Amino acid sequence: MGIDIQTLTTPVFALWLPFVRILSFLHFCPVLQHRAFTRKAKIGMSLLLAILITPMLSQPVILGELLSMNSLLLTGEQILWGWLFGSMLQLVFAALQAAGQILSMNMGLGMAVMNDPTSGASTTVISQIIFVFSTLIFFTMNGHLLLITILYKSFISWPMGEAINDFSLRSLALSLGWIMSSATLLALPTTFIMLIVQGSFGLLNRISPTLNLFSLGFPIGMLFGLLCLLLLAINVPDHYLNLTNEILTQLERMKVY
Repeated sequence: MGIDIQTLTTPVFALWLPFVRILSFLHFCPVLQHRAFTRKAKIGMSLLLAILITPMLSQPVILGELLSMNSLLLTGEQILWGWLFGSMLQLVFAALQAAGQILSMNMGLGMAVMNDPTSGASTTVISQIIFVFSTLIFFTMNGHLLLITILYKSFISWPMGEAINDFSLRSLALSLGWIMSSATLLALPTTFIMLIVQGSFGLLNRISPTLNLFSLGFPIGMLFGLLCLLLLAINVPDHYLNLTNEILTQLERMKVY
């Protein structure tokens, strides 16, 4: 009795495209792109999710050959879809970190920087604190289950073989402006408070020039800045939910009909 090679390779070829999309998504999605998650862990998790999701697909795409031009184009498309979904979710953390950057500048702590373990770039301490807090909120609010749900729905709403349209790319480009607007709205109350504090220092300098405002301004500004950070930290869960809902709404608009 001979062994049918095609029968053995068909399940492998059916898993390839979902595996590539899931691996690309896990590589670019927030939290999981941290260096603590090794490549082996991401590959193993992607393979496990592909094995679980592929049988639930109504019309899976089975490749005939992995090295054909059609297979390469489909593979590249899955990489782009995974990058698109991961980048959209990454915008939530980017908006919160940008708000931390603005708060640090208002507090006068722009010089207090450290290396971001995720990207290796320099970031302010306040921004890093907000990122760690947001990560804890991510797991507390079952963000990992949300990622799996988005992955499964992506194969239904954005099936394999559907090319990325101009609307989806335009929505991603417009999201860059959405980051800045969201970060500005998050940091606007703290900016207003610090503006009042700095204005009060200027008024005191005019009333009593003998006061040493350089020695008093920094600790008082630090005190009000910490109070602003406390107010921001209390409202971070609500901001996180609002930003996540906005991202899900933008993904829903890019659905392929």
